This record gives sequence, C-alpha cells and structure tokens, in this order.
Amino acid sequence: MDNAQGKKVILEFLRRHTLAVIATSHADGKPEAAVIDFSVRDNLEIVFDTFEQTRKFENLSDRGSVALVVGWDKNITVQYEGDAMKVSASDVQEYQKAHLESVPVERESLSRRAPCCLRSFLGGYDIPISPKTLSNV
Repeated sequence: MDNAQGKKVILEFLRRHTLAVIATSHADGKPEAAVIDFSVRDNLEIVFDTFEQTRKFENLSDRGSVALVVGWDKNITVQYEGDAMKVSASDVQEYQKAHLESVPVERESLSRRAPCCLRSFLGGYDIPISPKTLSNV
C-alpha cells in the first residue's frame, strides 16, 4: 500500500467517527483530557470547536500542543499529535461550513464556540497499514 492509499484508509476511518478524546496541558503542566466533536478535512487536518470559557480553550491559548485519539471500536484507533490553533478570521466561514456538514448537531451552539484547527502529524494508528507506508502523513 502506498502513501496515498494509506492516507485514504485513514481519512475513511476518521470520517466514520465524530468523537475524539483530546489531551491538552495547563500552563503548570497538569494534563487535561476532554471528549470533542470533530471533523476532518481532505488533507487529514482535524477541525473542532470549543467554548472560550473551557479549560481546553485556556490550555490551547497558552500552549497549542495536543494529542488526540479517534476510535476504539474493535481496538482500532488513530492518534494525532501536533499543534492546535484558533482558525483565522478570514478562514472561519470555510471551516465552519465544512465542520457543520460533518457534525450538524453543533449548529445550535456555533455562535458561542471558537473554531480550532489541529495542524498536526499523525502520531500513530492501529489500523492494518504498514508503518513504512505512512512515514510522512
């Protein structure tokens, strides 16, 4: 399986899910985790939103490093590690539109949430793909 096929398998897996666990850390280093609704873009970029009053938002404002786990059925998961950032004002509508197509339940609280984007590298996966094929995902 080549790199493009591996990315396709991961994208299909991620699109079958809308929930993930995100881990952030407080400025004092204390770890915190939360379940989030998410969507994924064609380039494997993870999109989620959060209320600005949450610990998650505060943590991400101080330090953007996160870990994210998607899946758990049949012991199959995908893990991301990387930096999350608030979507720029010029891109908000584009990200929100795509995100709401994947997670329509978030429409009712959209005006109170800050969209974030996880620009990250794939930290690992437990789906049947050779690690060598996805070295640069």
